[in-house]
Amino acid sequence: MIISHKHKLVILLPWKSASQTLCVRLKHINETPYPQLHYFNSYLRRVVHQHITLSDFLMLPEAAMGYKIAVFIRNPYDRVYSGFQQIIRDFINQPKMHFTQPWIHELINQQLADNFLEVCTSEYNVNLWFLRLPVYKIFEIGRDSSLYLHPNYYWTHKLGKQSVDFVGRVENFEEDFKILCEKYGFEPSSNESVNQSTEFNNKQNEFGYRYIKYLDPKVILRINEIFKADFDYFSYKVIQL
Repeated sequence: MIISHKHKLVILLPWKSASQTLCVRLKHINETPYPQLHYFNSYLRRVVHQHITLSDFLMLPEAAMGYKIAVFIRNPYDRVYSGFQQIIRDFINQPKMHFTQPWIHELINQQLADNFLEVCTSEYNVNLWFLRLPVYKIFEIGRDSSLYLHPNYYWTHKLGKQSVDFVGRVENFEEDFKILCEKYGFEPSSNESVNQSTEFNNKQNEFGYRYIKYLDPKVILRINEIFKADFDYFSYKVIQL
């Protein structure tokens, strides 16, 4: 989560939606008191990180300030594939990181191990992994702070209505990022991109989906079903088989 008191703006950061690039480019205006890595939030009374959802943000004191809220979203197909890759990276990198308390480190290590085991038993195959992934891991917020593959609307909607002021798309990242900067009156500190963000605008098909070619028909159908609300709310094109 990025908070700028100067610009009266909050940017929520859905998992696997250019969040690291946004944090790098806007670090000079970011005044959030909350860590990026996992920590125990005293308001929410559980371990969270920079990807907190809209419902979580609304429970924080900053929600009462009346700031504008911006969010970048991403199509469900690419988020599923990118999330699979992130699990592998996190298992390698996060155990080496410093956490505020030992018990949080222990919790995260256990979550990473559980998630990585699912990758291993799926033979490092994204299709087997997603077909076996329980639906409750997608819809339940508090269960696993290392797997935030929730629908996009968890960051944008409240009771079925959009409750944020700006929604950009990763598929049009550079264009929408420029609009965000102009709309709220700031310049980025750099044009740096993180984790292949430079390829966000290199559309792999007419819909701008990068990873659809790696997904089997059964996985595409399951994504269509589970993330139906995202397709409806944001008019992402549903791949019909």
